[in-house]
Amino acid sequence: MAETSDQMPPSRALDIAKSSSDELAEDRRKVFRRLLSYLRPYRTRLAWGILFGVLAGLVNGAFLLLLQIVFDIIIPAADGQPMKEVYYPFADLPVFQDFEIRPPAFVEGKEWIFALIVGLSLPCIMLLRGLFHYLHAYCMLWINMKVLYRLRDESFTSLMSQSLSFFNHVKQGELIQTVANQTRTTADAGSQLLSALIQYPIAIVAIIVTALILDPLYTLAAITVFPLCILPVALISRKVRKAGGKEEEESEGLMVTLHESFSGVRLVKAHSREEYQRKRFNDGNGKIIQFIMRWRKAMEISTPMVEIVAALGVSLGMLYAWTSDISTATFTTINLGLISLYPHAKALSRIQIQVQKCFVAALKVFAYIDAEPDVKDKVGAGELTDCKGNIALRDVEFSYVKDKPALNGVSLDFEQGKRYALVGQSGSGKSTILSLILRFYDPGKGSIRIDGVDIRDYTQQSLRDQIGLVSQDTFLFHDTILNNIRYGYLEATKEQVIRAAEMAHAHEFITEQEHGYDTMLGDKGCTLSGGQQQRLSIARAILRDAPILFLDEATSALDSESERAIQDAISELSKGKTVIAIAHRLSTVLDSDEIVVMSDGKVLDKAPHAVLLERCPEYQRLYQLQFEGN
Repeated sequence: MAETSDQMPPSRALDIAKSSSDELAEDRRKVFRRLLSYLRPYRTRLAWGILFGVLAGLVNGAFLLLLQIVFDIIIPAADGQPMKEVYYPFADLPVFQDFEIRPPAFVEGKEWIFALIVGLSLPCIMLLRGLFHYLHAYCMLWINMKVLYRLRDESFTSLMSQSLSFFNHVKQGELIQTVANQTRTTADAGSQLLSALIQYPIAIVAIIVTALILDPLYTLAAITVFPLCILPVALISRKVRKAGGKEEEESEGLMVTLHESFSGVRLVKAHSREEYQRKRFNDGNGKIIQFIMRWRKAMEISTPMVEIVAALGVSLGMLYAWTSDISTATFTTINLGLISLYPHAKALSRIQIQVQKCFVAALKVFAYIDAEPDVKDKVGAGELTDCKGNIALRDVEFSYVKDKPALNGVSLDFEQGKRYALVGQSGSGKSTILSLILRFYDPGKGSIRIDGVDIRDYTQQSLRDQIGLVSQDTFLFHDTILNNIRYGYLEATKEQVIRAAEMAHAHEFITEQEHGYDTMLGDKGCTLSGGQQQRLSIARAILRDAPILFLDEATSALDSESERAIQDAISELSKGKTVIAIAHRLSTVLDSDEIVVMSDGKVLDKAPHAVLLERCPEYQRLYQLQFEGN
């Protein structure tokens, strides 16, 4: 027996904790190479951001040079020593020995003026660094938001294009977590980490180069242990990757619990299961906190480890200073530079840890974006226009689960302008027929044709545009009544909406609402009764005015009086259309042109009510069960 492809969600295949180092390295390269492709459309803004980041880093070197002037000229002058007319800060270096600094002529005899100029230069340098840093951060944030928008758009679009078989295997909370949160983490990996990789290394290089210019040997002695800063990161990165992956997994479970608790709040309260749901929520919440603490501890422990390495470097530099004739000014300046160097080194050391966490989220996001739907338009698929409504099923076979056929060799014809009903016990395949005609699934064998053309030769959108649907499971959005009805035909005017509501006998109760058609409905229309919700759903289908109309227990939630009125409206609406109704109450479909009797995925008979009552044992049984009391 043919069956649908068992498409498992991509998240099931993403178990990075069990992946080898080579596999992880290859996946990481692919992920970040792809992230760079998201930055490419914004390369101009990215170039500006990089430039401002470089300038912000270089200003750190200029700040050290200014400190050298303070310690070599200003402070000695303040102690009563004559101010140097010419100052050679790099006299010991072969390349820079001729570089000189002369106080301006107009400060001769007024040393305080030069001291004031140098003093004011310090906040100016800091202001310049702050400005460059702000412009760099703004550019990178702008890019981050653009990438985030695109990631969310692509992931949501991909999920909406999936067939129903996909959603049969995933939890909605996981999808919400991926689209809402993991895209943000992924976008951060693409721009914020790139920002850090630009600004921090430039600042480190600028400080080291300046310090090398001031005294190469002392600086080299002080930064000899600098590569050791990488060791703490290497030791804890795997731990962070595992903890980050577990945190994302538990976050998905927590989102599932939230979604189910809020969506099923009536059931929760009806069974007094508030405490049970609270326990489920806190179990997941506690695990998330535990994994967050693990990777946060791993991240935070890198800071003191880097500081210890830094202190060791300064100690080695001091040992060198003890045995050399380095000046106090140079010694102080270089140490201030090294002090300002290590915060950048600490921040840089955390990048690898952040990359591990972002990597987990990016894998999940890209897996969903790349997921291929089971049902998709064929290349060159045409548009279904001027649909007459003739439907034919030929030897259709279909299974939701292997070896359990939902339909087995079904052949049916539905002619234009006629009303048909599908009857049978639950699980006989009635709703499956409607799902296959709508191409929610593709049949494993056989074909379905509309107006003589296989529906797979049409685009899904143009096919579904020709079909109106009223289901027993009504769904209303958290929006106005007007927009909920207009969902059937987005370009409809208010007058058309009102006319559809009148035909569905919904206009009266709508006008009794506080704001009429502009009344905001609660989640899933919870402020309306079941019958009112169903009448809005019927109004939506009436407004759509499609040539094919599917009714899946369309009047199941209506009282007898409303049901009769809706039946009259549907009869008027059905003229010239192909109507296929699913009904468990035979009283609602007795006047159908033909009734299809189904059992165990097969068609037992198809004829008008009177004929079936004479010749079809299964129909006789169903009829007797419902009408034996009369």
